[in-house]
Amino acid sequence: MTAPDPEESAQPPTCAQVVQDLAGDLQQALARQGRAPFALSGLPMFEDLCALRQTLAHCLTLREDPHLRQWYLVLDHTLPASQAAFAEVQQALTWVDGIQDILAAPLPTASEPGSGGDAVARQLAHYLGHLATVSDLSPWLTQFRTDLFALSERYWSGLFPCYDIVGLPATNSDHESLYGQTKRQLRRQLGVSELREPLLRRGAWTICQLTVDSPADLQQCLAQVSWDDYAAERARYERRQAQFQRRYRWRHHRNAVLQQRVADWTVAVSGC
Repeated sequence: MTAPDPEESAQPPTCAQVVQDLAGDLQQALARQGRAPFALSGLPMFEDLCALRQTLAHCLTLREDPHLRQWYLVLDHTLPASQAAFAEVQQALTWVDGIQDILAAPLPTASEPGSGGDAVARQLAHYLGHLATVSDLSPWLTQFRTDLFALSERYWSGLFPCYDIVGLPATNSDHESLYGQTKRQLRRQLGVSELREPLLRRGAWTICQLTVDSPADLQQCLAQVSWDDYAAERARYERRQAQFQRRYRWRHHRNAVLQQRVADWTVAVSGC
C-alpha cells in the first residue's frame, strides 16, 4: 500500500481544497530548517515566500478570495521590508560557499597525492585576505566577517592535515553519525524519548521483536490485533508519510507545486 498523492485527485479541485493546499504550502515555507554552517534556512524560506506571493497574486487575478487576499497583503507588506537584510545574508553565504569550495579539495590517496595541505592553506589565506579588503560593508556584514576570521583562526591548525595524510578524514562527521545511530538504536530498545527524525518518522509503528518459534506462534501473536485497529493505524501511518512526501516535493519541486496550484485554482473557479 502506498500513500495517496495529494496532487492527484479523481474529482476536479474545489476552491476550498486549493486554499487549503496553499495554506499547507505557506506552512511548509515557514517551517524551513537549515544546518550550519553551510545550509541556512532563512534564504530558501524568503525565496519560498516570494514565490508564494507571486502565485497568490496570479490566483487573485482569476478570482478574489478573502484568505488568499489576506496572505498576499501580509507577504506583500513584509517581504519588501526584509529584502535588504536577506541580501546581506546572501552575501555572507557567498563568502561561506567560497570557503567550502576551497576546503572541498580532493583528499590524498595511495595513487593520487592531491594538492597538499600547504597549497590548500595558501588558497584559503588568499581568499580570506581578499575578504579583508572588501569595503563599504554594512555593520552586520562587518561583524560577520570578523566572526568568520576569528572562527577560521581558531580551527586553522586542524584544517589541513587531512590533505597530507592518506586516510585521515576531513571531519569526524562519519564517526558522529555512527555514534548517533547507535544512540538511536539504544533508545528504540529502551524506550527513551528525544529521538531523532528517523525514529520520529516511523517510531510509533516500529515492529517490536517477538520471540516465536514457528509461523503458527507468530500468527497467534499477530491475531491479538484486530483488522480494524490495523487498518486505522496503517491509514494514520500513510497520512504521516504523506506529510514527509509533501515536504520533499515542496523543497525540491517548489515551482512545479505552485504551477499546479494555479492550474487547480483555474479549474476550481471556472466551476463556480
